[in-house]
Amino acid sequence: KGINYEEIALTQIFPSGWEIINSRLDNISNIYSSTPAYQDIRDDRGYTYFDLPKDQSQTYRSRLNAAYQGRYYLPSVNCSAMYDEEVQARNIGQWVEVVEVGSI
Repeated sequence: KGINYEEIALTQIFPSGWEIINSRLDNISNIYSSTPAYQDIRDDRGYTYFDLPKDQSQTYRSRLNAAYQGRYYLPSVNCSAMYDEEVQARNIGQWVEVVEVGSI
């Protein structure tokens, strides 16, 4: 049996040189993402806030534009309950390579 998680904060930080495409400003719907309670998009990061009902999952995708080729460090993605420090998850950061389309 699962439990309800409330007031979850998902934090995504992106490397410099990557631009976040804010679909709310472009009036583009993202049919592949869940609908958050609130989302705050900054220059280099996005904060997504949501509730997670028991036995359910949600998916949040960020559209990005890599403005420059090169090797970048993509920091970990963090997800935690805002008012319960025992509820948290994090993946590991990783190095990523931005290359010209068709060069692989």
